[in-house]
Amino acid sequence: MVAGAWAIADVASMAGDTALSDTWRAYGNDLYERMEEHLYSQELNYWIDVVQGTNLRCEGRELIGMYPYRFDVGTNDTYIRGLEAGLTPEHFLTEFGPTTLEQTNPYYTAFKNSTNCCVWNGQSWPFSTSVYLQTLARLAREGLSDVATSEFFNQELEKYVLTNYKDGVPYTAESHFPTINMWSGDTSNHSEHYLHSTYFDNIFTNLLGVIPTFGDTLVLKPLVPSDWTHFAVENLPYHGTLLSMVWDQDGTHYGDCSAGFSIYSNGTKFHHQMDFQAVNVTLPFNTAEAAQRLAQQPQWQNILANPNSPHGLPAVTADWNLNVDGDNAPYPAWKMNDGLLWYDTTPDNRWTHNQSTVPYSSINITLPRPRKMRSLSLAIFADRERGGVVDCPDGIKVTDSRNRVVVFEKPWRDCVPNALNTVLFADPATVTAANKSTPESGFEIETDFLQVTLSDKLHYTTAVSEIQIWIAPNRGPRYELEDGLVGTFIGGFEGRATGMNGTIEHGGVTLGEGGWVEIADVRRSDSQAGRSGLTVTGGGRGTVEVGVNWLRNHTVSFDGATNKTVQVELLRGGNVVTVFQKRGRPFVDAVTVQ
Repeated sequence: MVAGAWAIADVASMAGDTALSDTWRAYGNDLYERMEEHLYSQELNYWIDVVQGTNLRCEGRELIGMYPYRFDVGTNDTYIRGLEAGLTPEHFLTEFGPTTLEQTNPYYTAFKNSTNCCVWNGQSWPFSTSVYLQTLARLAREGLSDVATSEFFNQELEKYVLTNYKDGVPYTAESHFPTINMWSGDTSNHSEHYLHSTYFDNIFTNLLGVIPTFGDTLVLKPLVPSDWTHFAVENLPYHGTLLSMVWDQDGTHYGDCSAGFSIYSNGTKFHHQMDFQAVNVTLPFNTAEAAQRLAQQPQWQNILANPNSPHGLPAVTADWNLNVDGDNAPYPAWKMNDGLLWYDTTPDNRWTHNQSTVPYSSINITLPRPRKMRSLSLAIFADRERGGVVDCPDGIKVTDSRNRVVVFEKPWRDCVPNALNTVLFADPATVTAANKSTPESGFEIETDFLQVTLSDKLHYTTAVSEIQIWIAPNRGPRYELEDGLVGTFIGGFEGRATGMNGTIEHGGVTLGEGGWVEIADVRRSDSQAGRSGLTVTGGGRGTVEVGVNWLRNHTVSFDGATNKTVQVELLRGGNVVTVFQKRGRPFVDAVTVQ
């Protein structure tokens, strides 16, 4: 919160709003003073946990006490010496550490004394380690410590890399025993790929030293070991360009590169030096113009994703679901539009036609309202090359709500396994079962329903990880609330939910007790900031509050069908509008920017 307040102050200052900058700077400073008063142990010279409510002080070094420095909080010399004191084998350092609680603490245990996954009194957690490494890297880059040096950072990064393995292959679970090579939090079909460990940040930002900066410069402060003879980075997004970097010490490893260190922007070399040391160079383009070009690109929207799946709309169902025990299907159809996409066998996130008695299956897609679209994208899962029984479908047919065929391909020759396959719609008048649809550009249809029929290859079955429908963004002025995210999502774990307090019906949303609906990318016609009227179209009996960007709320009461307009402050670009139920069962249809 302290770092966030200071960052807001910096942005406000850049925008020329001195008063706002001063307000947030003072807020951050006040928070910091209270943080020092309540969360710092003078005895340990270290940040500690304090229990909310009782203010009970947890006296002892936890790895989380390393976090503030990474956010530019607690950076004076005294605090740095306090961080250094824990960087010994007696405190945090182990073979597969660091530990989350120092080993001298009476509550420390190298082995879990509970079957609960989330134990932080010693276990090594990749997420926690990643932030610890960010602090070490910052200290090493700035040369403020004789302990947290570049060599020490690389020692700890190597431990982190070796920890992220299982059975000799890369693997990240939840927690790891700090002294033995075994994961301690590793539940099947749940713990795999805990990539919140920000592995990539530690490689690109900390090891290779790509330091985010404002303006038209590129700054590198690498912590790469001196004995590295080569490495290459391709297409790293930075300030509206794709950067590639090649270090080839003697010019023999990469045949088409010169000896030394070269940097490319969109494939064109703009910097070269013989050694791999710190870099501070001017980029070969105007970053403000590049950012503006990116901002002007349409941000296409996947209108089929539903974070509330299997509840509400949009919805995906199928005429077959593998149901081994007759209770819960392990591969339900709603996984095809839950917004999650990967192609791993485990953890699974797919629907499959496996063990059906017929060689084809139909998938039904229902949207909240008719939408215009030109294509459909299917993420096809396949494990044939892993020794499994799933491969690309042999054929695909797509029909709309009028039972018109808009896609027919059999065989589906250009299907790519474990990839997102986009099929363009064809004019229904030109598609027959006798020939496949091969449009050069998608034919536009308007529908709230699609049926996808997939046929299996001989000896194989079919599986789909995700289905997506991408359309151009709605630029207003009217925004249909049934297109938004409906809440509240009550309970729920792995798809087993008890319900929602909002219902999409009659072209809008009826809100129950505590319900809400939220829609994003609401903007003025010129996309500029300013005060505007926001008309809420609704009905029923009840009261709602309308909030913009989770700031001030405006109360609107309905008594039958009506339009109510409130004055709101919209920010530049897209805004988030949330409608909260406060009384009764109001029906809300749309919001319109005046």
